Amino acid sequence: MKGNFLICKGCGQKYNLIGHCLLRDSETFASDYEFSREKWDNYYRGNCLKKLEDEENEYLQRHFNEIYKQISEYKPIKEVVYLEIGCGSMFFGQNIAKDCDLVIGVDFSKVALNTAHKLFKNKGIKNYFLIQADVREMPLRSDCIDLLYGGGVIEHFKDTQACVDELYRVLKPGGVSFNSVPYLNIGSLTYRQIWGNVPNVPILKQLAEFVHMKLLKARHMRFGYEMSFLGSTLKRIHKKAGFRTIVVDKFEVSLVFKSVPKLLRPLFIRLANSSRLFWPMVKIIGKK
Repeated sequence: MKGNFLICKGCGQKYNLIGHCLLRDSETFASDYEFSREKWDNYYRGNCLKKLEDEENEYLQRHFNEIYKQISEYKPIKEVVYLEIGCGSMFFGQNIAKDCDLVIGVDFSKVALNTAHKLFKNKGIKNYFLIQADVREMPLRSDCIDLLYGGGVIEHFKDTQACVDELYRVLKPGGVSFNSVPYLNIGSLTYRQIWGNVPNVPILKQLAEFVHMKLLKARHMRFGYEMSFLGSTLKRIHKKAGFRTIVVDKFEVSLVFKSVPKLLRPLFIRLANSSRLFWPMVKIIGKK
């Protein structure tokens, strides 16, 4: 610690330590990060506490149990040091905190972290720590995390390999990384274009980037920059990072398809649940 700052020995970034939060002294991130951060900052600025409580109730009713069950198959959520990347309001982390030694949330949005901090405080949860950081350079020592979860996060990095390498670094030996990621199939090439998805394959990637970012000026990219992946690509990235056990499978999640006309929603849900060609997301699990 130097003066009022903590300095990360790994990346050299300065951080302000304020209560349960570690906030970057500089708000400047890499250009691809800045684009997505602006989108998410705007989203969280519009969330009052009542709206967040309503969103959390919907999350608990619709998603929490399914996600908890899937993660627990690979790592029991009990007395672990848990890390949630791209944590946002951190609904999942808050609701497993009672079973963990420590829950840590990392996000690039200070607005999101302030939101999560308010929710933790209102619930009286104390075994948490929130960090504003680039997920590719986290101010965490190596081999310190038992379990990490990213709900639709690693696809927002053009350099996905650097992100997964960092996840591997912070995990303890035997630790588990669990991420949900958009799947590259007919679904991502059709309806997922509504929010500017970029297929992670040559030619299609460059074409989608040109259309969504140059021609359409990113007006449809409501989640910022986002890619979809083949399962083989995800396995290759994780293998290169060093993971010794890697699993790619369907990510079980309750589907809504709010952007699809109401009459067509049952058809979309049926296709997405029954055919690999239309799976919205896959889960990629890596064990160190």
